[in-house]
Parts: sequence; C-alpha cells; structure tokens
Amino acid sequence: MRRLATLALAVLALACGPAGDAGPQGSGEVAPDFELQRLEGGSVRLADLRGKTVLIDFWATWCAPCIVEIPELNAFYAEQRERGVEVLAISIDTLEDAALKTWVDEHDMQYPVARGDIGLAELYKAFEFPFHVIVSPEGQILERLAPGFHSRDELNAAIARYTAS
Repeated sequence: MRRLATLALAVLALACGPAGDAGPQGSGEVAPDFELQRLEGGSVRLADLRGKTVLIDFWATWCAPCIVEIPELNAFYAEQRERGVEVLAISIDTLEDAALKTWVDEHDMQYPVARGDIGLAELYKAFEFPFHVIVSPEGQILERLAPGFHSRDELNAAIARYTAS
C-alpha cells in the first residue's frame, strides 16, 4: 500500500512529456488566436473570450496528472465562472471525436473542452502536460504556470494575482 501511495505522489508531481522551457512568466505577449471545435458543439475562438480572464488547460487522455487534475479543474471552474473567469481545456489527443467525447463524459469534465493539436500547444510553449496559461481580458499572456498538476487552491491563487476579488 505504501508503494502505491508513493507512486501516486510521483505521478502528481510529474508532468507528461519531455522536459521543456515553459517560457517567460507574465510575458505580456499577445496570446496566439485560434478557432477550435468544441466537443459540446460549435466552435470557439480565443478572440470570442475577450473581456474575460481565461485559463487555458492543454491536456491529453494519456496524461496521468491531467486525469488526476479533472476534479480540481471542475471545482475551480465552478468557483471562478461566477467571477467572469473562463476555463478552456484544449485536448491534444488524436482520438476520433466520438471517442474523445465519450472519454470526457466518463471522466465528468464539467468545463468547456475543445480539440486542438500539438502545433497549437507548441505555439503556447506547452511541451509538457497538463500545461496552463492565463490570458488577460485583452488577450495577452499573463502567466504560464509550471507544467504539471495544480490544485484548485493553486489555480485560484494564480488567477487572484490578476483579478479583483
């Protein structure tokens, strides 16, 4: 049992993917725009989210820390959407749409999910997953969080650095 607990902690501490430079924190650079298909139907453009602070979550179904983080993101989204903060999970999976939608439903992801690709992730300097980027209401990158699992408290603290309480 102790060995399993140690393994679980190791998974939480790691990010999925090769080591990479997360890039500058709070760089103020313009966030690359995109138009992606939402799993819920329709499309989403980053430009459509102007006026809101946005937490972008790059993730994949094969990423263990991404899966462990789902309840934390559900709680974060429930707390923050009342405050005008948007969450957008961008899957870099290559699963067929129906299979990805089934996976998302089975894992009770309660926040918006869109289909992206590794090319978009790389534009955001996401080389490990999960990877979170905070985008300002004006469309600038405020912060790239360190790759890996983040609790709802860590996500709330990150957002609080840029939003009024």
